[in-house]
Amino acid sequence: MSVLICDNLTKIYKDHNSIKNFSYNFLDNQIYAIIGRSDSGKEMLLQLMTANIKPSEGNVYVDGDFLTNNSENLKRLCYIPKNTVFPDYITVKTIFREMQEKYPKWDNFYAYFLLEHFNIKANATFSSLLKNKKCLLFNIIALASKANITFFDDSIEDVDIKDRYDFFYFLYSHHQYYPRTIIFAIENVDEIDYIFDKILFLDKGKLIEFFTTEEIKNNFCYLSGKAEVLKSLISGIKVIGVEDRGKYLTVCIRKKLNKDEIRKFQKYLIKISEVPIQKIFIYLIKLRELKEKKLEQ
Repeated sequence: MSVLICDNLTKIYKDHNSIKNFSYNFLDNQIYAIIGRSDSGKEMLLQLMTANIKPSEGNVYVDGDFLTNNSENLKRLCYIPKNTVFPDYITVKTIFREMQEKYPKWDNFYAYFLLEHFNIKANATFSSLLKNKKCLLFNIIALASKANITFFDDSIEDVDIKDRYDFFYFLYSHHQYYPRTIIFAIENVDEIDYIFDKILFLDKGKLIEFFTTEEIKNNFCYLSGKAEVLKSLISGIKVIGVEDRGKYLTVCIRKKLNKDEIRKFQKYLIKISEVPIQKIFIYLIKLRELKEKKLEQ
């Protein structure tokens, strides 16, 4: 069932199409990653999907209802952007009290459990928190909100690696007990690819590809081996990326290999391995840029 529908979303900002005709149906209880470069518009897309900014064209629907910045269904959404600022003097526990009033499903016990784990004092003022602790606080709020649709930006990337690992563990575990739709806008995904159900690739404001994680595993792979041998075996296969190391060659192919093809590559000592999601994104972007250059010529 679709819980959030983006219908032809477009945002023109400073005479530039920041988001261009974005259409996608987000399903119930799935975890999504919107992957894009820093200029892809992924944060602006989250702002549009949460009615923080108004689209130039298109609409957003939540559970079938049209979303506006004063609609009742905003209570079903939670998005705490990484540039969120609370008053300097306000304490963490006061912030939690405000969140409890805002989000009907707020889990105060879980919020304080996460605070203790990440060593954030409930009496600490917002201004006293270091940047990484502020980022953790934003993500704790999002997780404890238990909102039907919860959004995360890449603020978690500013968190220490151990805390980042722990947070994603808590998120994944929490989702097993309290399923909901979770949407990440993120740049570095490979360390947490195990949590995602679906992957969306966004570039220059456009949705260029989308896959389930299973489709990525089944339809992309690396082939690695001696260059002259490998080149002779990949004729007719769609290659989207090449890593040339002199006599040794690695190619990324977009193809589901059958058993006969796998045996053939193994016979010639060609290694078959999984491609990281970020590398697939990079290869597809490079192909897209090459096509654009050819059209300009």
